[in-house]
Amino acid sequence: MERQQLSVTHSLIIICVVVYIVGLFRQIPIAPGVYEPFLTQLGYFSWETCFVQGELWRIITYQFLHANIGHLVFNMWALFFFGPHIEYIMGPKRFLAFYLVCGVAGALFSALLGHWMYGAVWPFIGMVGASASIYGVMIATAFLYPDARISLLFPPVTLTMRSFALIILGIATVVILSSGHNAGGEAGHLGGAIMGLIIMIIWKWRNRHTDY
Repeated sequence: MERQQLSVTHSLIIICVVVYIVGLFRQIPIAPGVYEPFLTQLGYFSWETCFVQGELWRIITYQFLHANIGHLVFNMWALFFFGPHIEYIMGPKRFLAFYLVCGVAGALFSALLGHWMYGAVWPFIGMVGASASIYGVMIATAFLYPDARISLLFPPVTLTMRSFALIILGIATVVILSSGHNAGGEAGHLGGAIMGLIIMIIWKWRNRHTDY
């Protein structure tokens, strides 16, 4: 019997969960009375650590770190729900590349807007989470299946994927423009979504112009 391979989607979920759990068992002080998982210190993204200090791996590793259990659960739920559809269309290798590139775009877009939102401190502000990557996946889903319907738990409404995508992008844009709570994170979300859309437009164009 042929052994079934673990999907990229499920592998990403497992890695994120394991990284979060491991981080709980070893925490280091970052301020008086304040502790943080050592993996977060090793892998979070900031402009200072990544591009000034040359720790370039952080633009990838930050995508596997999460600030708290709620952050982890929401992101992994979204990845579990949307990821398999895009992985099936793209194939495992292309999907993994798509996922990571959207995450990189999220970090860079957040850094690009950081000076405007935070001023001189922005290069030192840390960023963690798979949200930018997952926003890219959600936008890809909306691009391919705009009329598919999704039922939310909170609020308990049913929307088309097109409407859902427009709402989450609208929220991110409003928060950024108003410099609201987690504006830097929303900038990352928007960056991942924009990159996801760009890749899907190119994907569609190439498929239309491929000879069979």
